[in-house]
Amino acid sequence: MNPSRDSNVERSVDNFSLPWQAIAFLILTAAISLLWSHHKLMSQDEIFVLQTDSAPTYAQLLNIQRHYPISLDPLVYHTLVFLSIKAFGAGAFALRLASLLGYLVMQLCLFFFVRRIANEHAALFAMAFPAITATFFYSAEGRPYGLLLGFYGLAMLSWQTATRRQSQRTGSLIVLAITVALALNTHYFGVLLLLPLCAAELFRTIERRRLDRPVAAAILIGMACIAFALPFERSAAEFRKNYYNAGRVSYHAITVGYRSLFMNYTQASLSVQHYAAIGLILFAALLVIGSVRQLRDNDFQLPTAELVFLIVLAALPFFGFMLAFFVTHSIEVRYVLGAILALSVLLAFAALPLLRHKNIAAITLSALAIAIVITGAIRIHAEQAKTNSFMTSLILTPQIKAAILSSPSGLLYLQEMGTFEVASYYEPDPDIRSRMALVYSSNQELLWSRRDTESLTALHMRNFTGFPIVPYEQLSTERGDHVFVLLHSGWDWTDQALAAAHAKITPLGPAMGGDAAAVQFTPESEAQASK
Repeated sequence: MNPSRDSNVERSVDNFSLPWQAIAFLILTAAISLLWSHHKLMSQDEIFVLQTDSAPTYAQLLNIQRHYPISLDPLVYHTLVFLSIKAFGAGAFALRLASLLGYLVMQLCLFFFVRRIANEHAALFAMAFPAITATFFYSAEGRPYGLLLGFYGLAMLSWQTATRRQSQRTGSLIVLAITVALALNTHYFGVLLLLPLCAAELFRTIERRRLDRPVAAAILIGMACIAFALPFERSAAEFRKNYYNAGRVSYHAITVGYRSLFMNYTQASLSVQHYAAIGLILFAALLVIGSVRQLRDNDFQLPTAELVFLIVLAALPFFGFMLAFFVTHSIEVRYVLGAILALSVLLAFAALPLLRHKNIAAITLSALAIAIVITGAIRIHAEQAKTNSFMTSLILTPQIKAAILSSPSGLLYLQEMGTFEVASYYEPDPDIRSRMALVYSSNQELLWSRRDTESLTALHMRNFTGFPIVPYEQLSTERGDHVFVLLHSGWDWTDQALAAAHAKITPLGPAMGGDAAAVQFTPESEAQASK
């Protein structure tokens, strides 16, 4: 950089003003997210969080996470949800508030980060773009991922601020250290944030031929705070031996990681996924070509270290795969969502020729706002249909109700954890809701599903949820007709177990997305269950 550019960079760091268009995009994002959340039922994992963080005291919350966790994350998100529940009551809004705020913080950070490099129009484009991607889902999901995106954005912005300023950077260094610490204590895969941060800072050190000690110290202090997560990681390690997705990690996790940033591939047909993969390849090619062209022109203020940060961050799905392959042996695509920040920035760079012209920029940003509204409306409509369908499935017929009431225990048994958690919260009939019981068996789950995730979760839930939670082996010794909901899914082993036990099954009708049935165990069933 020449001296005049240095002075321009220094001045740009101090500009934290927010134009009305940025405020409008934030309001639009928040409004659609809140509407989506309003129509979206809480998922199994969200209810795990709700059950954990509804503990009467914070000491009890710590005890749950330390000794029998069911939501396997470190403390930061749980602490925020605990406080939110105290303020707003136990419900979806309190559960998801931190995720929404984290997502909005990410958007703000993208705006300030890009404006320092390019112009205001590019900054607006970068902040708005994530709201049309699949990552937007995590603004309305009561899990740590939306919050983690906010910490990624804060770390990126505070590091940029600290490295661009020559003085008065104490605040940015403090924010950097705190943000790194919070990210590492929000999710165990938050450790991936250290890769772009350390790679960029290492490049700066080589480029400057000296260590920036305050920045290095801030990063190291944040890294040291991983110690606070270790006790909870050890508690969660009980699940690792037979975890549901543990085992061989395929390199396909890399491509799936990128696809999951833009679409929910699990709900798309194979042909749609193929077209999406082609579209993703074209998107990547245009992104690389456009970004390289703008970098070659060298007409915006992008220090090479910041480019290193963006490149490594954009490669997060690859590094997530490496971490899973060599260390954790399991990965979920949502663990590498942070790549969306880098891709949004690089896409804004590629679109810069359009965004330099006021009229074209206005059209482009207006089109982006319309796209956010349209995709948001589609998502909300789909969520309404999904919610209505599930709520309808919870309405049991008089025949099923009569069978439950006449059964020896008067309980309705479910084994599949996801349906049990959601149905036990949303079942509209309070009498039926009070009669729902969870069945578990480590032996049967290992035998038929090759995992014990649900049985371990059930054992932990017995310590603090108050649900009727019954061992399958015990239930199989009790005579009479027991009413089950059989889900026939990959998570439900009851079909196999009951068939192997030669139990007598009398269908009662559809219920909760599966089939209700009266199950009568025989002495032969008892012998089979005890194996």
